[in-house]
Amino acid sequence: MSKGHNKKRNVGLVYEQIVRQASIATTEKRAIDAKKYIYLATKYFSKDSELVKEFKLFNAILETNSVSERVASRVLELAKESAKLIDMDRLDREKGLLINEANHTLGRGELFNTRVENFRALATVQSLLNEWRAPGSLSPAVTAKYENQLMKFMMMQPKEPNAHVSEGVDALSVKMFHKRFDEQYQDKLTASQKKFLNDVTFFSKEEMQNTILETKIRTLKMLDGRHAQEANDLLRGQYESVRNNIATLDPTSPEAPARQLTLLQLIDELEDKDE
Repeated sequence: MSKGHNKKRNVGLVYEQIVRQASIATTEKRAIDAKKYIYLATKYFSKDSELVKEFKLFNAILETNSVSERVASRVLELAKESAKLIDMDRLDREKGLLINEANHTLGRGELFNTRVENFRALATVQSLLNEWRAPGSLSPAVTAKYENQLMKFMMMQPKEPNAHVSEGVDALSVKMFHKRFDEQYQDKLTASQKKFLNDVTFFSKEEMQNTILETKIRTLKMLDGRHAQEANDLLRGQYESVRNNIATLDPTSPEAPARQLTLLQLIDELEDKDE
């Protein structure tokens, strides 16, 4: 890799590290830690962020398999064109904020020291994105070598069927959480939680807040209905505390996406009791 490659500023690598750590925390039943990683992902990899735009370019390349040389070359051309459209000042700020918050909330280096299996591929993509936007960090020979390596990778037989690759970079994007979290969490998340994590990449900030508000209102309505029918005095005594905790949730707060997962789980539990 080039001397200019900074692991902490490699969007694809950092995302993989977040998913891996969230998976480990969930498997080890460290719910609080898992929510911290999910919170970082939902906050920084949102529809409005430049981070997610760059992340889509990683997927456009690394999620493309078993294509012809012509298509592989076209994917790289599209990625190169799209890389130049990203607001670099905003992207650098977002990367800096993510690094600072990760170090502050998780411990310095805790996230960024996480090992991932496909490090070299992720480093190659990031090095090329940097070179395409600001030529000079790589020599022409190294640039050609990296591009050739990625083309060969995209021409390899996939492990499973992939989406069509002829519709542009956005059509090649794999929804951020759907695949990774289905693979890592399996039965550890409910269907509604997986759907939320699947959709979160493509939410605008306003759409995210509206979704959480709708879930909050629905949860309160279901909780009130359950309370009216509840005969267990112990559960009735806990009602006010639980309801107040939900009622005070601010959909615009930074922790709201993580709390959304708890609300979705509560809804599923209330629905099961109504059956």
